[in-house]
Amino acid sequence: MNRIGTALTVSTLMISPALAPGSSPGPTPAACQWPLDSSHLDAQKAWALSQGDGVTVAVIDTGVDAGDPDLHGRILPGEDLTGQSADGRVDTSSDSHGTSVAAIIAGNGGPADGSANGPAAIAGLAAQSSILPVRVATTNGTAITPLALSEGIAFAVRHGAGVINISITTDISNPEVSDAVSYAISHDVVVVAAAGNEGAAANPVMYPAALPGVVAVAGTTRANSRWPLSESGSYITLAAPAEGICSLSDSGGAFTASGTSYSAPFVAATAALLRSRYPHESAAQIITRLIATATAPSSTTNQTAASGRGIVDPAKALTAPEPTATTNPLLSRPAPTPEPNAATAKSRTAGSTSSSRNSVIAVISGMVLAVVVALFGGLWAYRRWSHKQKQRREEELRQILLRQRKQQRRKQRRGSV
Repeated sequence: MNRIGTALTVSTLMISPALAPGSSPGPTPAACQWPLDSSHLDAQKAWALSQGDGVTVAVIDTGVDAGDPDLHGRILPGEDLTGQSADGRVDTSSDSHGTSVAAIIAGNGGPADGSANGPAAIAGLAAQSSILPVRVATTNGTAITPLALSEGIAFAVRHGAGVINISITTDISNPEVSDAVSYAISHDVVVVAAAGNEGAAANPVMYPAALPGVVAVAGTTRANSRWPLSESGSYITLAAPAEGICSLSDSGGAFTASGTSYSAPFVAATAALLRSRYPHESAAQIITRLIATATAPSSTTNQTAASGRGIVDPAKALTAPEPTATTNPLLSRPAPTPEPNAATAKSRTAGSTSSSRNSVIAVISGMVLAVVVALFGGLWAYRRWSHKQKQRREEELRQILLRQRKQQRRKQRRGSV
């Protein structure tokens, strides 16, 4: 069973194509939301053009707390693939992972008069978009089966998501997840994924970010330079703020955390702004806008590997000419390779056999016997879970067929009268 983790490091707890002149200026961000200021993503400038109206963004994560006032009216009924809730509108994770990701995208923020809609008044970059919660984990760092992740992606596509955010990482490429991503791309969906937080350690290639067609998002600091823990490599597409990000906690207040889990939703929200303003444009054109208008970071040792085409620029993307692209430009990128880093090279040179992984990734380590036991136990649990999922789907199909037969019988009776 693959161990899949969320790309987050907690540091401190605490439809019209364009908006008409004189319309709502957008929500008022909380004071802690530095990524939205004019020196970074310049949200106010973007909001004069689009606020994400009419676009559904799927958040495949730990669920979303729909009861939080800062997300009031923004959360649609979704899906729970953990078997614990009905529709994904709950988040019991210890770090509010799914809820905080959703708030970065669609938080209501504080209104123009300065009063707060919720205790935290967290403003989303695409505050008028809708969130489709797809719960595939109960808490950050727990094992997520490839089946759950792939089913979550497929559910999002079938239920109208124009953008999918996946702040989940694994260093194992899985065919089920790859097929699900291909399914989403073939249905004109923009898929955005976090690059991961192991850039200062082994810096492995991370999935689903590295899959063809996916917008892989690395992290930047408040100084617009590379966030040190962010993954880097040939597959990185864009970068966005990752350091000291303020968002919602499950207690209704705000908290600050760091990680590419938070970089990805800034890009997903920008894609929502674009899909709202340019509803006739394809996902390929939206991705081309994002890439073509990115801003180079202030300093990196290897700009392409560390930040791809650069830091996402919402306002610039919203005002760029219509792209002529007909296919997703990320489908043809070279096979992913990690970017070697000095920290890793030094560790290997010193002959160290130990490895450290970021605290947000579930880690299996220890003696060989323990690993073997864990693998067999995990395989047994996965098969049992997979069998239950299959039974559930078969029962749902049986019920659908029964309803269809009843409807046919009623029609036949009415026709014979």
